[in-house]
Amino acid sequence: MPRPRSAAPTPQIHRLREQQYAASVSLPLLSAAVHAGLLWLSLEGDRQGVVSLTGAVLLSVFMVAAALSRRVPLGVLTGAVAYVLPLWLTVQVTVIGVQGRGIPPVFFLSLGVVGLLSLAWLPLNQAAALLLPLTGFILAATLLFNPQDLFLMIYAAFLVALMVLMAQHGQLVSTERARNLRAQHAAQLDPLTGALNRQAGWDTLETATRAPLNAARVAVILTDIDHFGRINDLLRHRAADQVLREFATLLVSMTAPNVSVTRWNGDQFLLILPNVSVAAAHDVADRIVRTARNLNMPDLNGVPVSVGLAFAAETEDLDALIDLAEQRLHRAREGSGKRLA
Repeated sequence: MPRPRSAAPTPQIHRLREQQYAASVSLPLLSAAVHAGLLWLSLEGDRQGVVSLTGAVLLSVFMVAAALSRRVPLGVLTGAVAYVLPLWLTVQVTVIGVQGRGIPPVFFLSLGVVGLLSLAWLPLNQAAALLLPLTGFILAATLLFNPQDLFLMIYAAFLVALMVLMAQHGQLVSTERARNLRAQHAAQLDPLTGALNRQAGWDTLETATRAPLNAARVAVILTDIDHFGRINDLLRHRAADQVLREFATLLVSMTAPNVSVTRWNGDQFLLILPNVSVAAAHDVADRIVRTARNLNMPDLNGVPVSVGLAFAAETEDLDALIDLAEQRLHRAREGSGKRLA
C-alpha cells in the first residue's frame, strides 16, 4: 500500500533531523569549551587532572569534527562515545586508587554527566547495564580510598538511580505517545488503498489554502478510473480492489513529495498540489493520464482514467473548488479521446 506523504510530511522529518544534528554539534562544542576552561584553570593552578581534561577536550573536538563532516552516522558516533566514557571513568578511578590518592569530588560529578549522556544516547537497558556496575565500582572505591566522601558518593549514586528511573518513565511516555501517533496516522488512511481518507484530505486542503498567498498557488486534480463498474464486473471484486490499490500507488509514486493523494469517493482520487504553477499542474495531470494507460495488470491492458484540474485562484471557497474540478472531470470523461479538462 502507498503511504500518504501528508501524514508524515517530509519537511517535518527534515526539521527533526536538523534538530538532532544541531544537538549533536552543540553538546560537544559546550563540552570542549567547558573542559578547555577547566584545563586552563588546572594549568594555572595545581595541575591536577591535566591528562584527563586534555583527553576530554580532544574527545569533544573529535565529536564536533565528526558531526560536522556528516560522514559518521549520529547513532554510531554517540553510541561509541557513550560506551567509551564509562570505560574512561573506570580507568581514571583505578589509576588514582593504585597511586594511593583519594578520588577527587569532581569524579562524582563526572559520574552524573556520564549517566546523563549514556541515558540520552543508548537504549535504557544498555545504559543501565553500564551505569549500575560503574556506580557500584566508584562507591566501593570511595569506601576503600576516601571514606570521608562517602556521603557525597551516596548522593551521586542516588542521582544516577533517579536518572535511570526518570529515563524509564520517559520511555513509557514516549512509547504511549508513539502508539497514539500511529493510531492517529491509521485513522487518516483509507484502509483499502493506503491513501488519505476523505476527511484527512479535506483537512489537508484546508491547511494548504489557509494563507491567502499560499492558496493562490494551490491546484487540485480529481481523477477517476473510466468505466470502473465494467472493470469490477470483468475482474470481480477482489481484482478490482487491486486495480484501485495499484492506481493509488501510481499516483503517489509519480508525484512530488509535497503532493497529497486522497481516496475521495469510490474510484475517485483527489490530488492536492501546493505551491504549483499552472504549467506544472497541467503537466502532472497529463502524466497521470498517460502513465495510467501504460499500467499493465493481469487481464487488464492499461487503466483508462479521466482528470479534472482546477486552481484555488479560480474559486472563492473550497466547496466551489471541488465542484469545479468535478465538473471538469465529467467534461473530460465525456470528451472523445481527450481525458483531461
